[in-house]
Amino acid sequence: MVAPRRADWARKYPPLAAALVGVLLAVFVLPSALNVPQSNPTQTLEFAPISPEDDQPPPPDAGNLESLSLGSSSSVGGNGPGAADGAAGLPPPPGIPDGFGARPVTKRCVQTPSGPRQTEDPLAPPCVAHFEGDNGGETYRGVTAEEITVLITLTSNSCDGITSRGTECRPADQYFDLSLPGADDDPYPVRAFRVFQQYFNTRYQTYGRTVRLWVYFTGPGTATPESRRAEANGNVAARDPFAVIGYPGSLEDDYLRTIAGHGVLNFGSMEGRPASFFGEHPGLIWSYTASIDEKAKLYGSYVCAEIVDEPVSFSANADVGQPRRLGMLRTTDDRYPGFQLFAEVARQHIEDCGGKFVADVTFPVADRVHGNRSDTAESNSTVGPGNIAEFVANGVTTVIWPQGYETDHTHAARRANYLPEWVIAGDGRHEGYLGAQQQEQSVLDTHAFVVTGQPLEGETEETACFQAFEEAAPGHPDVSFTCAIHQDWYHDLRQLFTGIQVAGPRLEPRSIDRGFHAIPAIASTDPRVPACFYNPGDYTCVKDGVAMWWDADATAPGANTPGCWRMPEAGRRYFAGDWPRADAASRMSDDDPCNGFSGGLNFTVS
Repeated sequence: MVAPRRADWARKYPPLAAALVGVLLAVFVLPSALNVPQSNPTQTLEFAPISPEDDQPPPPDAGNLESLSLGSSSSVGGNGPGAADGAAGLPPPPGIPDGFGARPVTKRCVQTPSGPRQTEDPLAPPCVAHFEGDNGGETYRGVTAEEITVLITLTSNSCDGITSRGTECRPADQYFDLSLPGADDDPYPVRAFRVFQQYFNTRYQTYGRTVRLWVYFTGPGTATPESRRAEANGNVAARDPFAVIGYPGSLEDDYLRTIAGHGVLNFGSMEGRPASFFGEHPGLIWSYTASIDEKAKLYGSYVCAEIVDEPVSFSANADVGQPRRLGMLRTTDDRYPGFQLFAEVARQHIEDCGGKFVADVTFPVADRVHGNRSDTAESNSTVGPGNIAEFVANGVTTVIWPQGYETDHTHAARRANYLPEWVIAGDGRHEGYLGAQQQEQSVLDTHAFVVTGQPLEGETEETACFQAFEEAAPGHPDVSFTCAIHQDWYHDLRQLFTGIQVAGPRLEPRSIDRGFHAIPAIASTDPRVPACFYNPGDYTCVKDGVAMWWDADATAPGANTPGCWRMPEAGRRYFAGDWPRADAASRMSDDDPCNGFSGGLNFTVS
């Protein structure tokens, strides 16, 4: 039975209140609605997006500064025009060029109750509707007065299913210039990124420059650390990019470190990295999703607040009301070192608050769907029954599952008639309804929670990704597939273009670093929008999350089959350490909305 929802549920929680900082500066909290009126203000003020120097007070007439949280890196590396050689401090901000102030609108901003914003996306920065004057020309490598070169790298050893042309497999070791007209035989990702290029260049302020995207598909064959480093060196030599949005596949760290060693920025760390990884090249590697440390802290603090000191409440075994006994289920898959690090960090948080584990079991293959791999001695379907038996033998009431999606263990639990509580950490698969639908439903139904930074989503057509794609290319046949499966592409491009806009005309890593760290640390009030800001010395965006429970009978928005993750308190978002001190089941209600986040269709089957 699902417990009634608390009557005192508070208002929904934090978005990014984006800020644009400079001699004139506006700080505002973004509205909760995703769709806002597209009417333009009759006169739009423009604000120079350049933050004051850290040790200098802002000018007294700069607007509302009380909520502004400024920070910076200790240093920003890089080589190229305008780059510092490991300078410990930031130089004085450049002067404001001619052309700021009240000017004709050349970028179609939108009006909101809090003021004009660049686009309809709640995470878009405040409006800079017009620019004219000197942008500094060649301010950094890959930057001229007219153009910014950005390279998007994608793995070649994969295929995209259910595109407008069916299943399309990617070429190998090829570059595509997206400034050129499209060709009939362009692969699907090239078609999609060409639409995004059109949208972001049209709507975001780039100070007289056009962002020119190139798509590169990695070389054929099995990658090695040496081949990934060589590929990165080759990409830099061939295109001299200002930034890379990198999805190079396996051994990604070798690629990213080599790219950053050239002073090239990166905005595509898909699987998450520890905070220390970003600190190796401060101000050069940025991620929209949180670092492993942030995610593990969010998950661990949830377990501490709502699981550890509470009795069993959402199990289907004969143990409701008894003290919880924790068992850990984690992966040893060496393809995903981030999952292993996450488990270590999360475990430490849980043990620090008094949680004790009576069993600790592992499985060898992450990202595996039950029945899609021939069984071997090391397969999950072989170890799964033994792991479940160990949980039963040790009286585990509550399975702590710190990332590493797979489905064999829930099927093994059903065969053993073992229906404990499951407390899962989202990893991009677990929190998607498609992934959870592959699990044994009787095992998860009302017995599982997942903790994730994923916000509430409705139909694909309601997402900012879909609206942007449709605006740039109305009726494009790939829009639904792109925004259902590859929203990360949109998020990473938005982060890149936001960085360019808040950096101001003198574009380089230091100005991006200064602009991002001028975004205030404001909590979200909208379940569809995460709190997105950068703490000092931090280079990842999302800072909060939700805990969702599985309902096998409800249907998620946009889904064709039942099963959805429901979001207590209408999707209210929490920072780590702010979770309610109450048992998890007390916040479950049949009125909780279903999250439309699918988690992707193309599972990696190993």
